[in-house]
Amino acid sequence: MSSQTERYEDFRRFLSGGPKTRPYVCLDPSSYASVFVGKSGGHPSVEDQVAFHQAFRNDAVVSIPLNVSEIIPELHWNRRFLSKDADGTIYWEETLSVPWGEAKRVVGDRSGTIPWLAEPAIRDAEDFRLIEFHAEKMRENAAALAHSIAHVPADLKTLGMMPATVIFSAFEAYYLIDYADMPLFCVDWPEQYLAAVEKMHAANLAVLEEISKVGVELILTGSAGTELLSPAIFREAIVPFQREFNDRARALGCMVSYHICGHSRQLIDLGIVDEIKPTLFETCSGPPCGNNPDLRAAVSGISEDIITKGNLDLDLLRNGTPEQISEAVADIATATNGRRHIIGQGDATILDGTPGGSIQAFLDAVENHS
Repeated sequence: MSSQTERYEDFRRFLSGGPKTRPYVCLDPSSYASVFVGKSGGHPSVEDQVAFHQAFRNDAVVSIPLNVSEIIPELHWNRRFLSKDADGTIYWEETLSVPWGEAKRVVGDRSGTIPWLAEPAIRDAEDFRLIEFHAEKMRENAAALAHSIAHVPADLKTLGMMPATVIFSAFEAYYLIDYADMPLFCVDWPEQYLAAVEKMHAANLAVLEEISKVGVELILTGSAGTELLSPAIFREAIVPFQREFNDRARALGCMVSYHICGHSRQLIDLGIVDEIKPTLFETCSGPPCGNNPDLRAAVSGISEDIITKGNLDLDLLRNGTPEQISEAVADIATATNGRRHIIGQGDATILDGTPGGSIQAFLDAVENHS
């Protein structure tokens, strides 16, 4: 490819169903993009990601943040400092004014990482009304959310980068629920919880409709924490909503990437990934990132209509030699030979402390398989 723009056009055709014309390689820098430009970490901005992708040429997907709490006043969480651990982890208490009083959660934040939910806002069935309130406000303000990013997709395309955005699975409820609690809620209060999820799903569809109009091409979604679920819960609480979402995205001209952190073996073996039918599925990783012992067998368990992505081990990328990284890339290429596959890391991140030389060695190894 003679330019990044031509590379992007070829990548878009591939995702849209076109033939595999070369090795495709896609890096998800996550908080590494922020660290790369001199920040301490956290959610990377569009500018952070662009800087990273310009330094490390790949089939660049840039996630445009939908700043729900900044665009929708009723969903703005007020933050105050709580404490700081010896390892530098900072904890913030966040409060949200709601019609029935106040909701609270605690967010953890450590250099080189994405902030996480240390204490959830939802702990019992009565708290599900917070999901419903959140969903109602998102649905009402879907056009405003899309308008807030409307200027970005065209700029990214000019740079030869694919505009994307994250829409969390309705099951995850936008950092309101702790992952470990999700299957418990499905068992303890199934009717109330699924009713709340349905409302969040409806809000997600409204947001999808609006962001498709402003040029977002790829929707990044998934259900982190699904390794905690039984297949029965997954089929009831995730599959029907996610399949409808993916089908609607296709009808609107968008593509969908569906992410699971790696523990996907059961979902592949039982055909559940095929039931969801995303454009792109990640990952089929083996230990320690996932639980698939054999990459070739894992990808063969997924319909060829679905593009797969992965599976370079994150620790190997950070600590391995260029020779070890090159060998791992060769193994991935061999295991996925003949399949519509994108080579990438085994999870949607790059670990803090990964040398830039190792990232470049990884990209060079993929290019050498041209």
